[in-house]
Amino acid sequence: MDDAVRFLQEMIQIDSSNPPGNEHEIAKALAKRCESTGIPYHITPFESNRSNLEIHLKGKGQGKLLFCGHMDTVLPGQQPWRSPPFSAQIEGEKLYGRGTSDMKSGLCAMYLAVESLFLEQKELEKDIVFLATAGEEVDSCGAREYLKDQNLEDVEAMVIGEPTKEKVVIGHKGAFWLNITLCGKTAHGSMPEEGINAVEWSQKVMEMIESLKSDWNISAASLGTSSMAVTKIDGGVQTNVIPDRCSLGIDIRSVPPQSHEQLLAKINEKLTTLLSGDGAPAFFVETELDRPSIRTDKANPIISTALEIKELDRDDVHGVSYYTDGAVLNPESKIPTLIYGPGDEKLAHQPDEYVDIKSYLRSIDFYKKLAEQFSNVKEGNLSGIREK
Repeated sequence: MDDAVRFLQEMIQIDSSNPPGNEHEIAKALAKRCESTGIPYHITPFESNRSNLEIHLKGKGQGKLLFCGHMDTVLPGQQPWRSPPFSAQIEGEKLYGRGTSDMKSGLCAMYLAVESLFLEQKELEKDIVFLATAGEEVDSCGAREYLKDQNLEDVEAMVIGEPTKEKVVIGHKGAFWLNITLCGKTAHGSMPEEGINAVEWSQKVMEMIESLKSDWNISAASLGTSSMAVTKIDGGVQTNVIPDRCSLGIDIRSVPPQSHEQLLAKINEKLTTLLSGDGAPAFFVETELDRPSIRTDKANPIISTALEIKELDRDDVHGVSYYTDGAVLNPESKIPTLIYGPGDEKLAHQPDEYVDIKSYLRSIDFYKKLAEQFSNVKEGNLSGIREK
């Protein structure tokens, strides 16, 4: 226990806020621990002070189980913290600090589970791969870099250690962020009829987005309801100038089987109709972020094994609203994916972020059991899962 907690504290005390990331400092700390125990590892550097780290334990048979977690965190923000965000202070059963929930506790727990398998010289049927990535909080650059050299066809299942508060999560919503920019014409503020007011036209665009919601929003089992919201608006020159430019940021969260491509086509079609008349501004739409939703059947062995370990009912599965590196590594949901971690998703990106220490320690044991049981499981040969 003391070693596991100290290890997590060490990771929290390394500032890997993204931007800029500096994940290589985390990778070096992981490598140092690997060297102390003899675990073979590989570091892939790809930008200034940025890298991925991979551990690959060979099994006796075919196939791989991939444990994946990211090393970066969001910035601590300007709000005051009860203790410095990188001090890793412990109060009672809580360890505070940026990244404790999202998701260095999950990352460390997965690593320690793999380390334990190595030290005990467990002979499993499947290969066990531990992947620590850079950049998930911004652009998933580490996951993209990993795909340059890796073929995931032999990966039979993936486990992502994002915060779920120890719930068995079978998928996450997609994220689609758009910027709609209106291009009007400036004029003197006292002669508005001589210009094209991009800010005023933005109101009509927002009304169009609002009307689109009712037609587009749907619900999906475990993942909940899709959503669409105008989250940012920027425009204007000065008070006495008719504004020639206004941009709107749109945050869209999707669920299967919704298509981002089809939605973008629909938005462009509606904007063309809305802004086609005389005196209307021109427009263009830019995609800022595009992450598909992912979802795994709850009957899949990786989910069933997790439920069996947790002694949960078959239907006790959940979804999360945030996206993960799984959206890059597994965009078509071809690889069965479990999302499971000790952190609390409601604390992610918050000041005074913390992880429950007992939850963290339980997760080490969970990941180890998952590797052992899934490595030897055969389809249709699962027991101990309770029916409702």
